[in-house]
Amino acid sequence: MRHRSLLLATGILAAGLLTGPAAAEAAPQALPTCSLPVPAKLVINSPDSYIYSLKLGGGCPKTVADTTWWAVRPDGTYNFGVGGPWDSVTIWINKTPIGVTTRWTPEGYGRDSAGHNVARLLPATSMTKAGAAIGLTGVRKGTKTTLSARASYYSIKGKAFTRHHGRVLFQKRDLGSNTWTDLGWAYPNTKTGAASYVITTNRARDYRVYVPSSNTVWYAYSATKRV
Repeated sequence: MRHRSLLLATGILAAGLLTGPAAAEAAPQALPTCSLPVPAKLVINSPDSYIYSLKLGGGCPKTVADTTWWAVRPDGTYNFGVGGPWDSVTIWINKTPIGVTTRWTPEGYGRDSAGHNVARLLPATSMTKAGAAIGLTGVRKGTKTTLSARASYYSIKGKAFTRHHGRVLFQKRDLGSNTWTDLGWAYPNTKTGAASYVITTNRARDYRVYVPSSNTVWYAYSATKRV
């Protein structure tokens, strides 16, 4: 990262290879921009959840060999830094704070292998939470349709998915329609872990169920179930 550029520049000066005035750096406003394409929503759903080999934004010149972004917490403290050449930036999301915004703040400019400024680095933001999942089943008998859903979330401490105890929202959609309509909320049964909803209808419909976000867990939708 930046120390490589500093060492390289120091070595050149020591060898006396620079004679005459130093080449003028490009004005910051004239430089192309380089973005860190970190997703706004980062999800931890396995013991080794991480994002790797992120490619920088399309406008970033391929001559970039040195970049640095710092992960900054809302209180202004630094978490860790990431960087590297234009096509190889690694971010371990299990090192980012949970449930708060991380600001990816650039340090200086993107530099080429000779230490020259060749790109203006852009800031980014993200938020990390645990992943959630929810499954839906349904049975229609006569004019009664019974829906049942089981939600779970990834426990970062336990390193496994576990039962979700919060409420879930059942939704329906008429065949041929693109509009989802809320049916109602339900809490899971304390013994079975399943939330259920009964609707009276003699028609087939599409159904899905939604589990909302919390401070530490992302929202999730089930797959669509036609009953």
